[in-house]
Amino acid sequence: MIRCERVVKCFASGGETLRVLDGATLSVGGGELAALYGPSGSGKTTLLGLVAALLAPDAGMVAVGGRDLARLRRAERERFRRTDVGYVAQAPVLLPGATALQNAAIRLIGMPGADGHRISRAEAERTVRPLLAELGLERRADHLPSQLSTGEQQRVLIARALSTRPAVIVADEPTGYLDSRRGRAVLDLLAAACRERQVALLLATHDPQAAEVADRVHLLRDGVVAAA
Repeated sequence: MIRCERVVKCFASGGETLRVLDGATLSVGGGELAALYGPSGSGKTTLLGLVAALLAPDAGMVAVGGRDLARLRRAERERFRRTDVGYVAQAPVLLPGATALQNAAIRLIGMPGADGHRISRAEAERTVRPLLAELGLERRADHLPSQLSTGEQQRVLIARALSTRPAVIVADEPTGYLDSRRGRAVLDLLAAACRERQVALLLATHDPQAAEVADRVHLLRDGVVAAA
């Protein structure tokens, strides 16, 4: 489902070129959860951004579902980001004037439903409410982001990522703001969703608990990926 082959990604920094990824190769199949470890600055977030089509590689190939993301047209890339991939960013960013429920449902609104009609706001909210409950946010659904802890905001993002039933999920430190109990609950939920829905899930993390639920564990160091 996810295939990265000899991926190179560089960034300009202080007049120099920083080679963050230097031939990174990785694959994640449908129904598989892969945990990606590595020191801060090793390029984990960059690799996730490439899989989510937020960035383009300088060399090599990033493919999802057999499609080379670099070859997608602009409209195709936007549709891919909205429907085919769920992205959980490391720092939660929610719409400040919308409730947790509204923030979780926002990706679904206007998407084609099972019968071809556009999903309404009410339908989207009915769909994501059970996800919020699974994430321990049932009583926080009507709260604004300013009334939620950072960990609660992160869980809203996870519900949003799962809402469209994407083929691929990339999650950047999804348990970074959670205590160990909540962190384990989130990891178990992601793992269950991955297997039940045959989602390919790539998880960048420092959490040692992630290795316990992952099917494979990888280490990203010096721009390349190795088995941990």
